[in-house]
Amino acid sequence: MKNILVFCVIVLSCNIGVSQSKTFEKRAAEITYKIDSIIVSEKSALKKAVEKIDKRLKKNEITFDVATTEKNKIAAYHAKRINDAVFIEEQKLQTLIKNRVSGNLEADEENSSAFFGLFSEENFYNDSITGLKVEKRLTSQFVFALGVNSVLNDGDGFYGDGFKVNPIGFGEVGTTFKYRLKENTNLWNLKFGLSMMIHELRPEADNDILVTNQGLTTLEDAGFDVKRSRFANTYLAIPLHLELDFSKPQYNGKTDQTYLRSQTGFRVGLGGFFAVRIQTFQTIRFDEDGKRNRLIQGDDFNMNTINFGPSAYIGYSDLSIYFKYDVNPVFKNNPQDINTLAIALRFDIN
Repeated sequence: MKNILVFCVIVLSCNIGVSQSKTFEKRAAEITYKIDSIIVSEKSALKKAVEKIDKRLKKNEITFDVATTEKNKIAAYHAKRINDAVFIEEQKLQTLIKNRVSGNLEADEENSSAFFGLFSEENFYNDSITGLKVEKRLTSQFVFALGVNSVLNDGDGFYGDGFKVNPIGFGEVGTTFKYRLKENTNLWNLKFGLSMMIHELRPEADNDILVTNQGLTTLEDAGFDVKRSRFANTYLAIPLHLELDFSKPQYNGKTDQTYLRSQTGFRVGLGGFFAVRIQTFQTIRFDEDGKRNRLIQGDDFNMNTINFGPSAYIGYSDLSIYFKYDVNPVFKNNPQDINTLAIALRFDIN
């Protein structure tokens, strides 16, 4: 019992230390990001104000001396705003360092369960000057897709009657991260993530099931009355897309500030995916002696483990139409290669 208590104390102490370290790094990064945001925001506002003065000067609405005086006043005004706001953040940073050195730094609640909250980081922060809700450059989205899965090149007779076009034969769920490639525009984004993909194939003939024989996988009559059979594969996938987001910048009249909001307009994504098959099974439903039965067969059925191919999506806001083609054939060693094409509705919840 004593050894167990000592072990628990050590684990708890390590956990507290790690949590405090993560808390310090996170808060320091947030303060640094706010300082950068203050400088960028004020310089942008100064630039716009100077451009307005230059336009008035060009139209001879004001003299050169008046323009120079107004520019100096505006420059001094924004310089003071930067100094005041940065001073507040620097004070926060000094307090943070003191608390870290003295060991009085309290861990954030989300850091105490960082493993479970890894993908739940907020996508926004409040501007320290204006209080405006600003979208971060790196954001995360929950992705869900559901749609049609169809088999291509199965009409040459090797697979008999072939496979049905399955209206709900493809599903995907996962998390993506979107990085804005340019600071001041939504247009160019790199989108990457981790997701689980499910492909489901159904034979065209009601009584057909998949059978592996001498290294080949074919569709054959089951020899009994099959109510329904389906062949499901689960993949762990890494999608990668270059996304063009045509969302227009938003304007806040109270602060006279333009800010970015992604996924409020049309979006187009072009890229691909790489996936590894982690599970395969065939489910056969049939009646016997007046009772419903279900037979589940777990096997690789001579399938290719690796899957990859191009993918794309086009949509508006969080909803898009998603296309995905599997370059690698479904089965290896078969004389007739078949590939799958999925078309689905996709939700990227920002």
